[in-house]
Amino acid sequence: MIESTVTATAPPFSFNLWREPWIRVTRLDGQAAELGIGACLAEAHMLYALHDPSPLVVAGIHRLLTAILQAIYAPESLDEIEDLLTAEHFDPARLDAFAAQYAERFDLFHPTAPFLQTGDVPLDGWRKPEKAKKGESQKTGIAWVEPKPVAPLFAEVPGTTYRAHFHHITDEDHRMCPACCARGLVTIPAFASSGGAGIRPSINGIPPIYVLPAAKSLFQSLALSLASPGYQPQTIDERRWESALWNCDTIIKRDGTMPAVGYLESLTFPARRVRLYPHAGQERCTQCGALSKITVRNMLYEMGHHRDVSAGVWDDPFVAFRHPGKRGKRDPAELLPVRPQAGKALWREYTGLLLTSQDAEELRPKIIRQIGRLIDRGLLNDMPFVLFRCIGLRTDGKAKVFEWLDEALEAPPRLLVDPDGALVVEDALRRAGDAEQVLNFVFNLHFRPEREQGKQIKKDLVRFKTLRDRMQTTFWERLAPEFHQLIVAAADPAQRTMEERAWADSVVRIGGATFTEIADQVGDRADALRARVEAQAACRRQLYAKRKEWFGE
Repeated sequence: MIESTVTATAPPFSFNLWREPWIRVTRLDGQAAELGIGACLAEAHMLYALHDPSPLVVAGIHRLLTAILQAIYAPESLDEIEDLLTAEHFDPARLDAFAAQYAERFDLFHPTAPFLQTGDVPLDGWRKPEKAKKGESQKTGIAWVEPKPVAPLFAEVPGTTYRAHFHHITDEDHRMCPACCARGLVTIPAFASSGGAGIRPSINGIPPIYVLPAAKSLFQSLALSLASPGYQPQTIDERRWESALWNCDTIIKRDGTMPAVGYLESLTFPARRVRLYPHAGQERCTQCGALSKITVRNMLYEMGHHRDVSAGVWDDPFVAFRHPGKRGKRDPAELLPVRPQAGKALWREYTGLLLTSQDAEELRPKIIRQIGRLIDRGLLNDMPFVLFRCIGLRTDGKAKVFEWLDEALEAPPRLLVDPDGALVVEDALRRAGDAEQVLNFVFNLHFRPEREQGKQIKKDLVRFKTLRDRMQTTFWERLAPEFHQLIVAAADPAQRTMEERAWADSVVRIGGATFTEIADQVGDRADALRARVEAQAACRRQLYAKRKEWFGE
């Protein structure tokens, strides 16, 4: 255990995340609260879920708590996970034993072993040495790096050269309380993205969609997140099994290559080399608005560890994958995580994210495959639906961040283990995709600006593209309620055939109605009226032809 000795030059700041309240939760009675890690785990059976305005924080805390419980319980089989679920609470003795050994490593401002930060930079490292050699402090022997504002801890907070409309605050005005700093730190392992030359993403590359169990209590959600050996990443280094942020090296190297990674390490991967610089004096946090006796204005923030690219894909248990090529032309060595896509509703990824497959290779998250095995054992069958919270961050693969994704998907328990039911859902989504292609084809065919209109061509192209995009979005939005009915029926073999035809009828009806509605917005000039009538007739004709094709009629 590391001794808590504070150097003479460092002020005695402390904020221990194991004991201090910083995790926002919702209790079973609907009341909100803030708890430390220890209390959150001890009371998990009395809590409904994690809560935070930022879903990235929720995912980061979920993965942190999972890592701690994975270390405490280290389940070797499904039997052990089943026994834990039956116990209906986490063992206080085990939690206390872990805290006695490691709680000190959860101090945000520890002088040599700060939580999820590098320990080789002093707490007053923001002070530029008065007399130093170029690039190095004579006093400490540590290279001095220009401190950055604390804003980059949060993807949604603009800082340095990044600006957002209606966000009227400059870099030097940012003040964050320790609790908010901790919330920002835990988002780095899962969501750190590329940020310019030499700044690589975290262990999962460009942030994927994380699929997290969301059961009737926080205890059950976390217990279902524990992975037995068969459902952990295939590329883990078993020699580093016990290595984690609370017992590993306290120094995060700048741009350090990790040739091998353990599972616990992956859940709290230090993708950035960070050191928070605390300041004393009561101020208001610009992130949450609370008054705090300690605030952080700036920090060391640079590239941290990255996994060796030659080690292959990191198959995170909470991430689904897909083949980049078409069926029949797939390279089994090339897999891509499922990531958020602009304008694509999450439920359209339903089969890839949740359901089993008749193919030999399953690409849905391993944690869901494990839940499927538990359902086969008779667990969770008393629940009408198994719920999953899906959280992601959409970027351009580089430095731009567009939006976050936070949606729930639910599935009847039997549907998670039934390949035939999964095939029904897969076919339904494929047919809806076929209908969307019909809408786009007919729209593009009939609504084109006339070539002789000169400058008007560009304006019409923009207007028509906007209408076409609106048509696509509206079509999928109107199908969403019908999809919920479909997955319920897909879990029941007696209802599948009838529901398949009902879904096809809904796709044709909603597609035709949506096309007609959008076509009416093209205009009322004589040529536009004629194009509308012809397009609407062509759309109806092709949609019904497609329906006959689906059922071989």
